Amino acid sequence: MKTCIIGLGLIGGSMAIALKEKNLSTEILGVDANEAHQQKALELGFVDVILSLEEGIAAADLIILAVPVGVGCQLLPEILLKVKKQIVIDVGSTKEAICKMVKGHPNRSRFVATHPMWGTEFSGPAAAVSGAFVTKAVVI
Repeated sequence: MKTCIIGLGLIGGSMAIALKEKNLSTEILGVDANEAHQQKALELGFVDVILSLEEGIAAADLIILAVPVGVGCQLLPEILLKVKKQIVIDVGSTKEAICKMVKGHPNRSRFVATHPMWGTEFSGPAAAVSGAFVTKAVVI
């Protein structure tokens, strides 16, 4: 399974690390608007390749949206228009706004809203850690 992670900061990076450590993904495709974050994620080795949003969506089986909630609300409807067989999950801290954005979307059934109950005050790819989600709950 190929996983596209959109947003390579604390949560997205930590998810990438977990997917690699548990061998749950054959390839981690990284997408981030910040070029410094792209480079750092490659240097740290938790993504295999950096792609554009369109390329990442097209190549992935699973899409993890790990961006701030406001950005997620803007991106999710666009992402859902491009998916065929993929599942899209978001890992933002709140659900009301993002779920409202796609309530009547034709591909709404491809989206799963989640909230992993973990985080720190740090951000960016360098903040990503191994074991972040071990023994932590996830609200789905």
